[in-house]
Amino acid sequence: MLVSSWKDLLSVAPFLEGREEPEIQALREYVESGGILRVTVEGGKLRITYPSRRMVEERIRELRRERDFYAAQLAKLRKLHRELSPIRLAFDPLYIRHQIKLMADREYRKAFSKLGFTWEHFLDPKTRKIIKAFMESKDYRERVLDALENSPVYRKRKFGVPLSEIRKKTRAGVVNAKIQAIQRKISKIDRQIVVLTLLKRWM
Repeated sequence: MLVSSWKDLLSVAPFLEGREEPEIQALREYVESGGILRVTVEGGKLRITYPSRRMVEERIRELRRERDFYAAQLAKLRKLHRELSPIRLAFDPLYIRHQIKLMADREYRKAFSKLGFTWEHFLDPKTRKIIKAFMESKDYRERVLDALENSPVYRKRKFGVPLSEIRKKTRAGVVNAKIQAIQRKISKIDRQIVVLTLLKRWM
């Protein structure tokens, strides 16, 4: 008999009702997720004849390959997420030089505060160049500060704030969202593998 719902399955195997064994829950999950079974019941025992053991084992292999792919993607995203973390800056030469200069050079400290840069700007290749030039050249600092004070573009806001906010709300946020999405996919695949593995006990 072909069954595609838990109700159908209970109609031919009522002895399954109310039982909580993992292999019985696997039957329920399989049909409730859209799976179709062909079953026979003899002597109060249920046996699955479709899908075959071979088909189930091939599906498990496919799921494991899929899981490996997502695990590799997850590792890459986690690495990127770590690179967006301020912890990385503890070992960053430019950031270390900047911190030393902040403590030792009052003029630089005052000038840098006007930029509105945060730790996130040290992770961005474009703003790293600005920071490096700003740190090393007093003439460059004066030109940047003059632009901040006299340009209508920057008159009402700090130079670095928009980029900082965009980075915070987009790049790091997008990476974190992707990590969570892939983790959910991997968890779903893991559960499918468990269900199919338990299903083989009925074959």
